[in-house]
Amino acid sequence: MHLKALEVQGFKTFAKKTGLSFLPPQKHRYPITAIVGPNGSGKSNLSDAIRWVLGEQSLKLLRGKKSEDVIFSGSQGKSQAGFADVSITLDNSDNAMPIDYKEVLITRRLFRDGSSEYLLNQSKVRLADIHLLLAQANVGQKSYSVIGQGMIDHILVASPEERKTFFDDATGVKQFQLKRHRSVLKLKRTLENLSDVEMLIKEIEPRLRSLKRQASRLEKREQVETELKNLETKYYGTLYWNVVDELEGFESQSKKINKEIAEKQKTLKGLEQKTEKVEDIATDAGMQKMQAQYREVQKRRNSNRDKQFETQKEIELSKVRAQSNWAPLPLIRIVAEVKEVIKGLKILKNLKTSEEIIKNLPQILKRSESLASKLERPNPEDIKPDKKLVNELKHAKEEGKKIEEEMKKLEKEMDLYVKEERKSRTDLIEMQKELRVAEQMLHKLENDRNQLEIEMARLNERKQNLIREMDEFMKSGSEKIRKNSPPARGGVRGGGSAEKLYPDIQRLRYKLELIGGIDPEIVQEFSETKERFNFLDTQVKDLHQAIKATEKIVKELDEKIEAQSKKAFQKINKKFEEYFKILFDGGSCSLVKLTSVVDDSAATASLRGAEGDEAIPVNEVDQKLEKHKDPVVGIEIQATPPGKKLKALNLLSGGERALTSIALVSAIMAVNPSPFVILDEVDAALDETNTLRFASILEDLSKKSQFVIITHNRATMEKADVLYGVTMGDDGVSNLLSIQMEEVQSAKQV
Repeated sequence: MHLKALEVQGFKTFAKKTGLSFLPPQKHRYPITAIVGPNGSGKSNLSDAIRWVLGEQSLKLLRGKKSEDVIFSGSQGKSQAGFADVSITLDNSDNAMPIDYKEVLITRRLFRDGSSEYLLNQSKVRLADIHLLLAQANVGQKSYSVIGQGMIDHILVASPEERKTFFDDATGVKQFQLKRHRSVLKLKRTLENLSDVEMLIKEIEPRLRSLKRQASRLEKREQVETELKNLETKYYGTLYWNVVDELEGFESQSKKINKEIAEKQKTLKGLEQKTEKVEDIATDAGMQKMQAQYREVQKRRNSNRDKQFETQKEIELSKVRAQSNWAPLPLIRIVAEVKEVIKGLKILKNLKTSEEIIKNLPQILKRSESLASKLERPNPEDIKPDKKLVNELKHAKEEGKKIEEEMKKLEKEMDLYVKEERKSRTDLIEMQKELRVAEQMLHKLENDRNQLEIEMARLNERKQNLIREMDEFMKSGSEKIRKNSPPARGGVRGGGSAEKLYPDIQRLRYKLELIGGIDPEIVQEFSETKERFNFLDTQVKDLHQAIKATEKIVKELDEKIEAQSKKAFQKINKKFEEYFKILFDGGSCSLVKLTSVVDDSAATASLRGAEGDEAIPVNEVDQKLEKHKDPVVGIEIQATPPGKKLKALNLLSGGERALTSIALVSAIMAVNPSPFVILDEVDAALDETNTLRFASILEDLSKKSQFVIITHNRATMEKADVLYGVTMGDDGVSNLLSIQMEEVQSAKQV
C-alpha cells in the first residue's frame, strides 16, 4: 500500500482546493517526495492535514486551540472558509487494508458549526472504523507515520507511558490493541451489567419465594376445593334427588288418595241426601236429637283430628329443622373441652383425690356426653321435639279417644233406639249404617292423606334446607345439581351411602379454613415475577458466557500481542543500536520495558455462576479488570554517545537527542515499515555531516516505505524524486509548485 494523492481545501492556509500527487513505487524502492519552501509558507500545514485526515483529535499536535482553528480563517483579500476538507487516496492493491477496494479514499470534513464527518470512499463511517483500518495497515497518526515539526525528539522527552503508545504502533500490535481495548470495554460493560442483574435477582428472590409459598398454598387450596366440590356434588346430588324421588312418589300417592277421597265424598253426599229425604218422611224428635248430638260429636272429632294432624306435622318439621340447623363444633372448642376433661382426670394421685373425682364424675360424664352429641350429626329419630307440642298432641289424642267413646256410646244408643222404633224406620237405619260405613272409609282415607301430607311437608322442608345449604357452600354449583339428575340415585358412585361422605366434606372444609383465603392476583404476580426471574437468570448465564468468550478473546490477543511485540521489540532494539552507531560513529544504546506486577489473587473476583455462586459487587469490577491490564507500562531509552558515560536522556545535547530519535525512528521503520512516512523538518537540528548520514539512511529505508519529507537541507532534497514547493502570496493563501528531479537532470544534460 502507498500514498497516491492528497487533496486539501479550506484547511489552515490552503484556502483553495489544492492537490498533491505522489509517484507510484519503482522496481526496488519507493519514490521520495520532498516539500520545500520558505518559513511561514504553510509547508507544515500539509503534514498537519495528513495527520488530521488520519483521525488526529489532539488540537495541540495540530497546533491549534479550537477545532475551528483548522479552517481557513480568511485574510485581507480572501474571506474565511466555511469548512475544512482533506482527502487522502491510498493504493490498496496489496490488500493491506482488509477492505474490498483497490483504492481507498479517506475524507474528513469539519464545518464551522462544529459538525464533522468521516467518509470512506464517499460513505459515512465512524472514526473508530478509520482507526482500525489504519492500524490493520500499520498506519497510525500518533506514531512514526507522521512526525511533525519539532516532534523528532518528542519520543525522547516523552514519559515512558507516552512512549509505550509510540512503540505499540512501532511493533505492529496497534490493531490488536484496538481490538483488545474494545474487548476489555465490552468485558467491563458486561461485568457491570452482570452486577446490575445480580442486584435485581437479589431483590426479586425474596419476593419470589414468598409468592411461591402463597401460590403453592393456592394450588393446594385449588386441589382441596376440587376434591371438596366433587364430594359435595356426590353428597348433595344424591340427597337432593333422593328427596325429589320420595316427593314424586308421595305426590303420586296423594293424587290417588285425593281421587278416592273425592269419589267417597261424592258417594257420602249422595247418601246424606237420601238420608235427609228418609228423615223427612219418618221424623222422630228423639232420633233427631241423638242425630244432632252425633253430628256435633262428629264435628268435634274432625276438629280434633285436624288438631292432631297439625301438631304431628309441626313435630316432624321441628325434627327436620333441628337436624338441618346442626353444625359441627369448631376444632378449638373440641380441644378446649378435651383439655378440661383431661385436667379433671390429671389430679388423680391418691385415694383422697379419687374420691373427689368420683364426686365430679357425673359432671365429667355429662360434659363428655354433651361434647359427643355436638360432634355427631343427630338422627331425626334421636331429636326430642318440643314438650309443649308433645303435650298438645297427647291431650288431643286423649280427647280424640273420649270423642270416639262418646260417638260409640251414641251409636249404641241410636242402635237400641232403632230396635225399639217402628219397622218403617228400618230403611233409614240401614241408610244411616251405610252412611257411617262410608264416613269411616272416608275418615281412613283422610288419615292416609294427612300422613302423606306430613311426609311431603317434611320432605319439602328437607329439600329447602338442602337448597339453602347447597347455595351457601356450592354457590353456582347448586343450580347445576338441581338441573342435572344423576344417573344412579339413592347412593354414590362406587357404592355406599351419601351420609358417609359428610365427615370427609367437613374435614376438607376445615382444611380450607386452615389454608385461608388467598388473593387470586397472587398467581398472576407470581407468574410475572417468575418470568422476570427466569429472564434475568438466563441473562446471567448469557453474561457469563459472554464474559468467558470475551476473556478468551482478550487472552488470545494478549498472547498474540506479547509474542509479536517481544519479537519486534528485540529487532527494533538491535536496529536501534546499529543506526545509533552509524549516526554517532560509535557509542551504545538500548530499550528497556517497564512492567508492573499484577496481583492475580487480589484482582480475581468471584462471579456468580450458572449454579448460583456469589455475585460480583460493583466495586470488584475494576479488580476483575486488573488482571486484563497490560503489564508493560512504559518504555525506557538508554543512550551513551561515544566517549561519554552518561545514560540519562536529559543530559544529551539537542543534536544528540535528534540523532538518537532519528536512529530510533529509523530502527522502527527498518523492522516494521509503515506504508508511508511523513517527516516534517526532522533534520533541522543536524549538521552537514549528520545530514548526509541521515539522507543515506533515508535512501536505504525508501526500499521499504514511501517518504514525504518537509525539509530545508540540500542533502535531503538531493535524495528526493519529486519536489513540491510551497509559496504564500499577499492574500495569505498557500500555493504549490511541483518539480520532478528526473526532468531537472534531463534539462541539465541538455
